[in-house]
Amino acid sequence: MSRLDLLIYAHDGRGLGHASRSVAIGLAVRRLFPDLKVLFLSGAKQSANLIGRGALDWVKLPAYETRVIGGVSKGSAGDSNYSDRDLGGIRAGMIRDLVARLHPRCVLSDHMPQGKHRELIPALEACGANSDIRWVLGMRGVIGDVTGVWSDEAVSAFRRCYKDILWYGDPTVLGDKIPDGIGQHFGRKPISTGYVSRLAEWCHLASDDHAAQAPLAATVSIPWIGEHTLPFLQALLRAAEEIGPSAGEWHIYLGRSRGELSTQDAEEGFQRLPHCRLFEPGDGYFSSLMQSRMAVTYGGYNSLTDLLYLGLPGLVVLRNMADLEQQEHLDRLKNLFPNRLLSIPEDQCRPANLAICLRQQLQCARQKYAGVHLGGAETVACHLGQAVEAHRERFS
Repeated sequence: MSRLDLLIYAHDGRGLGHASRSVAIGLAVRRLFPDLKVLFLSGAKQSANLIGRGALDWVKLPAYETRVIGGVSKGSAGDSNYSDRDLGGIRAGMIRDLVARLHPRCVLSDHMPQGKHRELIPALEACGANSDIRWVLGMRGVIGDVTGVWSDEAVSAFRRCYKDILWYGDPTVLGDKIPDGIGQHFGRKPISTGYVSRLAEWCHLASDDHAAQAPLAATVSIPWIGEHTLPFLQALLRAAEEIGPSAGEWHIYLGRSRGELSTQDAEEGFQRLPHCRLFEPGDGYFSSLMQSRMAVTYGGYNSLTDLLYLGLPGLVVLRNMADLEQQEHLDRLKNLFPNRLLSIPEDQCRPANLAICLRQQLQCARQKYAGVHLGGAETVACHLGQAVEAHRERFS
């Protein structure tokens, strides 16, 4: 059997950031290098929605599940009912066997060289330092205080097998301190690619262009339910009711709630408002964004990149997370684009102040976030495609 050209791995758990970036890169590779054999590997249950109409195939692993307690992520049993610890071992064996079976020329891993729960270690050990597989690490724009990234084990795993680091950031926005810190930690200077935007890749696939019209008031994205999300939903409901239908429809994309964190009361409230519509996260989110006057999002890398790509004014809700990654990233963007991005802490949202912020952003017009490099998916795809071609010439 001929070798797989590129395997793209993204761990999963709480949000969709790692999977979304990795899917965008996979779609760009398939678009620019249509003859390459490419697979995306993840436990993210929403992978099919992220890929949409793109020609990217994927392999599903048993999913991680994460709860947030006191601003810190804690692993819990996934839908398979295996514990977090068991899932790490199960996935480690599956990844090792898949790498051995497909013998990829190149592997791109997002965020951590060893994996979220060391699940890449067996594959790395099986390959060894003399393997002809080219392992590449991809890292988001702002890393944050993530122990697994800055650990000695991460450095050891990287130096054993990895050849490159791709930094999905733009130094004109984020400065040089982050890539310099990555280079000092891992002993390899990262390649700055610019922001990786899945929305940009979606636009290559979309047949309709909705950007010229804006019939919607706002698109709201709540990808997962955290410690303070239910009070925020109630505040948003009251604010949307106060603002009324004059600005247009509100499209609210609400992630699945688990256990005691039920969103039923808020959902029933929104369903009673004729100008609000509820959706599950999916491919329709981008269509809604492109028709909206503003967006209400959380502060993840991909959500902020969506705003940058479309030039949308945004109200960014910040969760009280210990690693401070989202806060740091948003602060840098707000310094460059004052009044275009407002933020509000999730645990401090009240209907009155939320309505004031929403009205302010509804008055803003779309305006390009000038000078931000958003072509990272293509840059990464070209780097990987060239690496695969060089590998073929050397080892075929």
